[in-house]
Amino acid sequence: MASAINDCRPGQSLRTHLRAATMAAHDLLDHAMQAASGWQTREDYARFLSLQHAARVPLEGWLAAHAPAGLVPPPQTGLIARDLAQLGMPAPAPAPLFTIGRPAPGSALGIAWVMAGSALGNKAIAKQVARIGGGAWPVAFLGDDGAMAFWQGLRARIERPAAPAEAEGATRAAEAVFAHFLAAAAAPEGVPA
Repeated sequence: MASAINDCRPGQSLRTHLRAATMAAHDLLDHAMQAASGWQTREDYARFLSLQHAARVPLEGWLAAHAPAGLVPPPQTGLIARDLAQLGMPAPAPAPLFTIGRPAPGSALGIAWVMAGSALGNKAIAKQVARIGGGAWPVAFLGDDGAMAFWQGLRARIERPAAPAEAEGATRAAEAVFAHFLAAAAAPEGVPA
């Protein structure tokens, strides 16, 4: 039986392949984020933002160093730091360095796909935050229109069929990003030391 990484059917879009290949990791991360942050209080929201900041700093660094310009989503850690400051919280130390080893064809695309795709979830989270926080909590990160615009541009690229090597590289990189976020969520207090 072929692994999900290598199971990119001819003619299948890269987006469809990535969604199928990473579905379990994505679901696990959604549950871990909810468990790590709670969502009921201002402190829960600050913990969520801290976790996001800590995990994203090394990912943004990796993309800046290794990805072509068209695959570098707008940085969001500055927005998260601003939201944290408005909550009276400092930005946390970043998670350990993110690495996937030697970048392969599709690596940057897989990382960009996860980072940009999170903007869709952020819109739903922003509605919850507005309801729970009575509209008083800052949402520069969750409401970032730049991330949504990047996602829309990336969609055109991932809606096409991918070469097997590109699909494999993108899938391995996407799985590494999910694992990176899971490690950050599992760290004590939800923020890596």
